Amino acid sequence: MHRSQADPEKMSTKERRIAYPSGWLYLCQHNSVHLLIDALVQADPKKEFTQTELAEFAGVSRQSVRRHIDTLVECGVVTETAGGRRYRYNLDSRVGQLIVELNAELAALGRQNTEPLKE
Repeated sequence: MHRSQADPEKMSTKERRIAYPSGWLYLCQHNSVHLLIDALVQADPKKEFTQTELAEFAGVSRQSVRRHIDTLVECGVVTETAGGRRYRYNLDSRVGQLIVELNAELAALGRQNTEPLKE
């Protein structure tokens, strides 16, 4: 269903969210993107990957990387190097910085929540 064909008034809330995604949903609406981002934030920020290397590191197919790499570049999550043959996490972009900050905050919360509750 394309935006131009659908009447937002007749859509369910979920259909409207998918048809008119927030920035977050736009970035994470594809199954493999969250795995790619997770792998990238865990890698050395200077490390460059080919699509095949990134696929192996993230645990996704090379086709998934090929399908989503342009979105990651467009959003500033990764930057192209070596004339577009290699990619690295983009800490120079605001989006790249915010993802790292969010990841650190959530990781800190996760560590806190794994401790036994005190009565």
